[in-house]
Amino acid sequence: MSKDTSSYSQKFEAINLILDEMKEIGKFKGILFSKRNGVLITENIGKGVDYDEFAAMCASVLESAEGLGKTFGVKKIGKIIAELGEQTLIIVECGNKTLLTFIIEKESKIDLVFENLDKYNRKIINAY
Repeated sequence: MSKDTSSYSQKFEAINLILDEMKEIGKFKGILFSKRNGVLITENIGKGVDYDEFAAMCASVLESAEGLGKTFGVKKIGKIIAELGEQTLIIVECGNKTLLTFIIEKESKIDLVFENLDKYNRKIINAY
């Protein structure tokens, strides 16, 4: 294994550990970490969905929400929340070039994670 491959693996292992911690604490179905251009970086959701396409759609929603915000003079949006049946998506920025999408369910404890979201974002950005 080359040095670049090893550091690449360590970087994504560190990010996945952070996502797993948030998922466990918040009792989320999963979390997706992607670039703002829609490219999937990593996820801890599981099988059954095309997460590459899902990441692109989440990035598009974030861009659209920012456009709506500009219409009202809002410079920075907070959270984007979409209810989809029994699940809810929460999309938030994670730095200037990335975003997090949380898939939550009724039993999720979002406050436990979102109270420390800035700390988690910094950890992810530093690992990335």
